[in-house]
Amino acid sequence: MKDLIRLLGLYRRHLGWILLSMLVSLVATLANAGLMAASGWFITAMAAAGLAGVTMNYFTPAAIIRGLAILRTGGRYVDRIVGHEATLRLLADIRTHLFARMVPLAPAALDDLRSGDLLARLKADIDRLELTFLRFLSPLTVALLTLVAVGFVLFLYDGPLSAGVLAVLLGCGLLAPALAAAATADPGRTLTARSADLRRLVVDDLSGLMPLIATGAFVGHRDRLVTAMFELVQAERWLARRAALGQALGRLSGDLALIVALFVGVPLVAAGRMVGPELTMAALLSLSAAEAFMGLPAAFLGLFPTLASARRLFAILDRKPPVIDQATKPLPEGRDLRLDGVTLRYLGNLRPALDDISLEIPFGTHVALVGESGAGKSSVVALLARLRDPDAGKIRLGGLPLTELALADARRVVGVVPQKPHLFTLTLEENLRLGRPSATADELAAAIEMAGLTEFVSRLPQGLATPVGVAGTTLSGGEARRVAIARVLLLDPDILILDEPGEGLDPETEAAVLDRVLNRMSGRTVILVTHAHAALHRMDRVVELDSGRIVANRLP
Repeated sequence: MKDLIRLLGLYRRHLGWILLSMLVSLVATLANAGLMAASGWFITAMAAAGLAGVTMNYFTPAAIIRGLAILRTGGRYVDRIVGHEATLRLLADIRTHLFARMVPLAPAALDDLRSGDLLARLKADIDRLELTFLRFLSPLTVALLTLVAVGFVLFLYDGPLSAGVLAVLLGCGLLAPALAAAATADPGRTLTARSADLRRLVVDDLSGLMPLIATGAFVGHRDRLVTAMFELVQAERWLARRAALGQALGRLSGDLALIVALFVGVPLVAAGRMVGPELTMAALLSLSAAEAFMGLPAAFLGLFPTLASARRLFAILDRKPPVIDQATKPLPEGRDLRLDGVTLRYLGNLRPALDDISLEIPFGTHVALVGESGAGKSSVVALLARLRDPDAGKIRLGGLPLTELALADARRVVGVVPQKPHLFTLTLEENLRLGRPSATADELAAAIEMAGLTEFVSRLPQGLATPVGVAGTTLSGGEARRVAIARVLLLDPDILILDEPGEGLDPETEAAVLDRVLNRMSGRTVILVTHAHAALHRMDRVVELDSGRIVANRLP
């Protein structure tokens, strides 16, 4: 219940659309019930008048019937439009809200989630929330209001008649489907979990399809997919059976309501307390009221998978950003970097990634960070780029703590070429212009030249307009890395961090690219993170890390 209340709280911004959708749906449902009741009364009354040889005014009831028919048809059409408009607005708002919440979490606070899992939460889990309003909240509200309206009309004729019909509709139309759905809570959660697992496995396996085939591991991964699909189908089959039972009970409620209305009403007619046309009206009104409950079995069955999806989304929303943007001071004039007693721990790791390190990097200095994998080099990069904040100690830029500067300001000063650069599914030029969208053609060409991409671009069939594929799959590792270098050079930062820039490049190309980049950054700070020894001779200092500690700070 707590998750449902919290989920409904996300709908506050669209309350107007929600209420309008419910009102239109209620009008269409009541128009249908009124049409059935008025038609039954009119036909019976006309027959009784004919048998008695008397005349009656048939123009007014005929007009009412036509009006109700138009209202029912038009109401259902408008209900679909308004209901789906409200739902799509809700989903778009929630998806935007979740994505905006994920941005400050990435990448540090999302390290434990696979890309397929994130995709499932952004797409499938949010899409399933459609069930909350369109197929649960709205049908349930309309059904209850219809029940009140029908009960009131029948009560005007007889209290026991009203009570009997309401008891049947409540028991078979509402309580029975709710109890049947309660028994499917575990399969419903399983459905959500298996759906997420299947999407994650598909994304991961398709991304790594070539290595899986090359290493002979494809069969095992395929079997894992088949198992996940089998479990998903089993959960769906279980829910489908319960849905069929709920639908049967819903239809039974209308038939039973009709029987109860006749059982109670016939003696009333015999006693002269009700006339024949009124009995027909009451019977058909009871029968048609059951239509309002037809969607409830599916609504109740979808509730538990929906709440499971909501909990997966709330698990993201409840995460705390690793870096809080609470700027209190403008950028300082100086660009000196200083790490004072910095310690960083990753969740679940007993040993700190960085252990009380102190390092001073004056502006204009070219420094190399070297060490084996796991020494802490990438952790230093993450701290300087403010992807994380240290657990202890301070990092200062120009004498001011980084935590007191706006993230946008700090990241405009510090440019990073990450160890695994990401390319978007855009053209080569669009990926480059992410560094500075306003860059001129000459500035773009200069950055391409410094990154050693001029010859590569000239060979492309569409030049800079060539798409790079999904996540840059049409480029080699070395080409993607040089695109990332050119992108950061367009940003023109005061401090440039190169995290393993030579991976995927042959030694000659690596040396040539680094020489051009270092020449461009002359007089500005460069921090080179590397295993290799290329360009170390052009460094002012070489800082060696081991197990999160600085073990050497020497000349090259």
